[in-house]
Amino acid sequence: MFRYLRRGSSDQICKCITDSLSESNNRCPQCTHFVDQFFPNYLLNELAVKYKRIKSMEQELAKTNPGKGLNDVQKMVVEKSEQLDIKEIDQILTILNGRKKDLETKARISQNELLKEFLTKIAQKKREQCKLLQSELLQIDDDYKRLIQVMESEKNSSSPNINELSEEKGINKKQTNSPISFNSITFGACSHQQDDTSFDMNALFEMRRKKMNFYFDDLEKCYLNYCKRDNYLADNLPMDRMDEFRKDLNQFTLYSQIRPLAVLNYSKESSNIVSSIEFDKDAEFFAIAGVAKKIRIFDYADVIKESLGTCYPISDIDFTSKISCLNWNSYHKAMMASSDYEGNVIIWDAFLGQKLNLFQEHEKRCWSVDFNKIDSNIVASGSDDCTVKLWSTNMELSIATLNTTANICSVKFNPKNLYYLAFASADHNVYYYDLRTTKSPLLIFKGHNKAVSYVKFLNEKEIVSASTDSQIKLWTTEHSNCIHSYRGHLNDKNFVGLTTNDDFFACGSENNSLYVYYKGIEKQMLSYSFNIKSEKEDVNDFCSAVCWRNLSNVIVAANSQGVIMILELV
Repeated sequence: MFRYLRRGSSDQICKCITDSLSESNNRCPQCTHFVDQFFPNYLLNELAVKYKRIKSMEQELAKTNPGKGLNDVQKMVVEKSEQLDIKEIDQILTILNGRKKDLETKARISQNELLKEFLTKIAQKKREQCKLLQSELLQIDDDYKRLIQVMESEKNSSSPNINELSEEKGINKKQTNSPISFNSITFGACSHQQDDTSFDMNALFEMRRKKMNFYFDDLEKCYLNYCKRDNYLADNLPMDRMDEFRKDLNQFTLYSQIRPLAVLNYSKESSNIVSSIEFDKDAEFFAIAGVAKKIRIFDYADVIKESLGTCYPISDIDFTSKISCLNWNSYHKAMMASSDYEGNVIIWDAFLGQKLNLFQEHEKRCWSVDFNKIDSNIVASGSDDCTVKLWSTNMELSIATLNTTANICSVKFNPKNLYYLAFASADHNVYYYDLRTTKSPLLIFKGHNKAVSYVKFLNEKEIVSASTDSQIKLWTTEHSNCIHSYRGHLNDKNFVGLTTNDDFFACGSENNSLYVYYKGIEKQMLSYSFNIKSEKEDVNDFCSAVCWRNLSNVIVAANSQGVIMILELV
């Protein structure tokens, strides 16, 4: 018998073997044994066909569960299917079809249950929205009725001339779609037209109306937030929501544009980024400092007077290192503090250019310095050495140290409380401390996504912080939740400045512009671009420092080319 087999049909193999035997006189070419009978192995062939069919079925079943082997039922079907007759197969198919219908029914029930739950939830959501909308409409109607009553009362108690002016305003409502841009009419222009009060007031009203319509969605959000608050606080309201929103609407539409009053240059050096601008306590003088290693002090009145000419500083103070921050004393007019890249904190007589104190305990770059507004002898500083230090102008060494785990970018005392201090950290947080208990902060304000560059107070209870995540956030000292997040400016890596004035604040931007915000609205109120052409102009220029002249509509801003703009909101 042959020890080896090969693939091929039985007929082909049979013919091949027959031919081979005939050539060797019917003897096996391997063992020379005489072969007298030769016929195909039909049983083996049948087994091979059966095996091939089983393997084909296994492959087909495996396609239904890729990556997994056959389960017991599938293996049984493959192995036993050859033994089943038609009647048995029909019985099995009947059972399987019944099972299939059961599974399909359960699947439909499950799908319908899921759809039912979705429809229930969306119906509930829409009912809640409808309920909220009805509540808001009731509040709006209530405010509208009360406002009409107030207006009627004021109209009846006012002089005839005022009534006539009010009627003219009503007539001018038809001109809402006139092509007057709210940037084309300014308060400054209106204020010089005293001979035509009616035109003056109507122009002002039209300008404010256009700005209201332009920012309508943001103002709507602000108003509805007051409505929501009233629903929760009920009787514990600080003031009427209509009065609050009237204030917001008035303040936000107060200014329509920013116009330049004067231009200065910080330095002629190649590196002349301005890092700090500060007004003295009476807003008569302002100081400018930066990487050119000098402090320049200007008389504000002289700068405005010489806006078209050259104005020289009244004092120049040269440094040996780059300056990061300035701060004037709120009591002593000539006293000013500075911090620098060497870690020094220096107290100056700004007008004489003399050092009064030199504090050198910081081990790394010092970013920020601030005088206490209540005790004018106390100074705080924050550094890359992860410490906040407190100093007294009457002592040579620091009087206290707050140790932290990240670089300190900005420090600021509460303007109305001696003991409260806020500082901004590179760990994305703002910390608020009571200096009488420095073991842990009173509050930690979390919400920024990157390092916090600046922290400032709007008032004794409200704080704003600016971060390189291109956001400014509003916080309250009563809890740690963020009240508002303001977006519009660009700030990804540089110090761009932050300044506050009552309910307004402004910051620089990495698109070489200044942005102004009102605290009640999360979108920028105004912006101004440093579009002055310069030989050194760079696409990477940015607004690097800003300072609001106290209780005025004037902002001083500087950019990375050392261009200083005195700007007026009008």
